[in-house]
Amino acid sequence: MLNWLLIGYMWLFVHRPFEIWTWLGALRIERVYMICLIVVWLASSTEKRQLGNIFTPAVFFFTFALTVAAMFGTYANFFDGPYQDWLKYIVFYVILMTSVKTEKDLKIIVTGFVVVCFLFIGHSYREYLAGRITYAAGAPRLVGVGTTFSEFNDYGTMIVCMLPLILPLVTLCKRRWHYLFVLGYTLLTFRSVMLTGSRTAFVMMVTLMLLPVLFSRHRFKLIPIMLIVAPIGWMVMPESLQNRYRTIWDPTISDQANSNMQGRTDGFYAGMQNWMNNPLFGVGPGQHGVAIGSRFQAHNLPGQVAGETGTLGVVAFLLMLSCFGINHLNIWKNYKYLQEKRLGNEGLYCWRVSIGVMYAIIMVLFQGLGLHNGYRFPWVWFGAFQALAVMIMQEKVDAAIKGKLLPKLPDIPIRRR
Repeated sequence: MLNWLLIGYMWLFVHRPFEIWTWLGALRIERVYMICLIVVWLASSTEKRQLGNIFTPAVFFFTFALTVAAMFGTYANFFDGPYQDWLKYIVFYVILMTSVKTEKDLKIIVTGFVVVCFLFIGHSYREYLAGRITYAAGAPRLVGVGTTFSEFNDYGTMIVCMLPLILPLVTLCKRRWHYLFVLGYTLLTFRSVMLTGSRTAFVMMVTLMLLPVLFSRHRFKLIPIMLIVAPIGWMVMPESLQNRYRTIWDPTISDQANSNMQGRTDGFYAGMQNWMNNPLFGVGPGQHGVAIGSRFQAHNLPGQVAGETGTLGVVAFLLMLSCFGINHLNIWKNYKYLQEKRLGNEGLYCWRVSIGVMYAIIMVLFQGLGLHNGYRFPWVWFGAFQALAVMIMQEKVDAAIKGKLLPKLPDIPIRRR
């Protein structure tokens, strides 16, 4: 039951129906739901899993750095939105990490997350077809439903970051409609990104397509297919969006494109200046605009984290980021061990969860080149998915060492006389 309640909260957080149907906002659905989730979690009679992964102290250390910055930063505001949102992620992290005990539980959670993302993207695309369009930079732009993730750059880059979690779902595909769902979700994401007109999201999507191909042993078969598909995808786009994306390599097409790029560069240098003004604690989470006397934020990850959280926050963030790589290497080592023991596909799902998370984190870092995303939920949620995969994989290795997992022998055909 707790697994389904966790998925329900992910749906509320990502899809945010109370922002779509505003009359629900007065009911404080998300807050009430979280309180009920905590009560059910505390009342759960089953033994809770320990938070035994290196990512846990790292994410708590970054939380401590944010708390200190919120209390002692130059423009400290302990009750500011970004800091309060981060605390919600941490509460969810603790419940998730202590509730998921088996590989089956992890499969339910990750699959639920993918379905939640599909519903959010599908609803946004439906609204676009119904005429909910924003015009910017001379092009019609698709935006997300609600308000929190609605801005076209934010929405486009976020759905690219979500897409790699489809990889472990492929492991579970057994029927034709399973594969059709994976294909449909992928194509829907690609189509939606194109219609957002977000150059950052477009480059992220192209990069995400290239990375698996370059590391695949079938790369020489897949590259020609991509060379055929890419022009088709380009031709189905409206000319206004084509001109928008041409500014990536030809900024002379639009003065506004140059202005946007210059704004991100200025945000980076302003963030560095904020860091120099208060090197230890920064200016406080979400206070970049206040510090520079403007309503604009840093619009890039390095300027945001360094300027708003100071040296303590930078160290904590880099430590948290390094844990993704350490956990991935740990899973790779254990998966390789299970393969050497000829245990078939044992551990394959956890290995693909980790691959999907690593691709997603690379995309989140890419997103940070054009957006201030230092306090977003993917850092915590994806870290939890990978940390759970590490612990489950370790349990499989321990069972193999103790002889509880037996090698998968090939089927021997029975000869009839």
